[in-house]
Amino acid sequence: MERRRFMKLITCLPLVSLYPASPIGSQDVPRYDPKNILLLQANVAGFRYYRGEKVWPRIHPGDAIILKREPHNPHDRKAIALYWHDEKLGYIPRTDNSVIANILDQGATLKASIRKKNLSKNSCQGMEIKVEIEC
Repeated sequence: MERRRFMKLITCLPLVSLYPASPIGSQDVPRYDPKNILLLQANVAGFRYYRGEKVWPRIHPGDAIILKREPHNPHDRKAIALYWHDEKLGYIPRTDNSVIANILDQGATLKASIRKKNLSKNSCQGMEIKVEIEC
């Protein structure tokens, strides 16, 4: 996520409470969750190079993911590794990790989970995660 887009999102947060939650049972309009704000949805980078394929059958959408900053990573100073039950799955993509890394570096608590599994575990886009900030 670009910094400019993120800053625009933050300035619009007070307006979010003006929009009512969708009616119960409504399928076409996503429900607003007042506890979490979605920051990122992205595919896991490097999924096939880490433990993702080994633990594939046990991973399910909605499972929690642990975000671990790797500021000394030689390839990317903003690197954020993704872990599921102590198994490294990969990273948040380099193109999307800058804002998330800055938030983590400031000590904020972010919630990450598996959004969906693609049909093929051998795909370079095997899994998608979402990162939210808890309000």
